[in-house]
Amino acid sequence: MKNAARMFCALSEPARLDILAHLCKKKGCVSDIQLATGRNQPNVSQHMRVLRECGLVRGRREGKKIYYSVADKRVKELICAAEKIGKGRR
Repeated sequence: MKNAARMFCALSEPARLDILAHLCKKKGCVSDIQLATGRNQPNVSQHMRVLRECGLVRGRREGKKIYYSVADKRVKELICAAEKIGKGRR
């Protein structure tokens, strides 16, 4: 249960949800994520560290850049389910 608690703690931050929603659609490096979310590089990098540490995303180095993707298809399913639940509450 500790791992689940860490994961939900990471998901409780709206910025990280924005980043995950973007990565569910398309892999990307920090600069891609910056453009998609409107956040600055230090902010995106900090959130990516948290997402990596709890296993929600993984990175693959290509030259000087690291391209991030969602680590498990179930994360995509979880994000989609949360979006549907959220829309149903309006």
